Amino acid sequence: MFKVRDSIVAGVLAGWMGNLVKEALTWSFYFMGWVRYTFVHIAAGFYYSKENLDAPLSLVTGAITDWTIAGTFGVILFYLLRYTGSDYAVFKGIALGSLVYVITFGIGMALDITRASLLTPLPDFLLLMSHLSIGLVSGWALGKYFSHIISSKPQKKAETLERIDILRPKIFNSTIAPKKPKKIISVRSQNKKK
Repeated sequence: MFKVRDSIVAGVLAGWMGNLVKEALTWSFYFMGWVRYTFVHIAAGFYYSKENLDAPLSLVTGAITDWTIAGTFGVILFYLLRYTGSDYAVFKGIALGSLVYVITFGIGMALDITRASLLTPLPDFLLLMSHLSIGLVSGWALGKYFSHIISSKPQKKAETLERIDILRPKIFNSTIAPKKPKKIISVRSQNKKK
């Protein structure tokens, strides 16, 4: 389906696929009144005061920030899968999603990096579920659509070793290496002999 061969583009696309689900969940929680702030509001809170979080330009800035973070999440997950293998990509995505949640909402909220705050356990839990969903969908997308790119690094190494094995006899039989040059006698050395 996807003909992408670049690792960054593949990671960003997978992160954005996961972010579609995450945003759909979060906005549905927002419209049901279960959460006061979506991830777009929280991302806008990096830049604007609490009173301005619902302003249209604040939401645009928050959306750009949120989608940038989601793309970065996908790239990190891509390289995690390349390093550890693409087996259990969904579970590795969920694990990374929960780690990002702990860092963002555990440490980040304690340090007041955003003006949006979660005051009760329900929004906290629902946003955790949203983070798990971005990890799940991003891991699934990388495993299903981009697994050929994830595992391409070891194949390149194997191809290089095969090329070395093919060239090794030619190198040592001097078909590629230059032959030993003939000794050049200078004009001066001939004059000295006379």
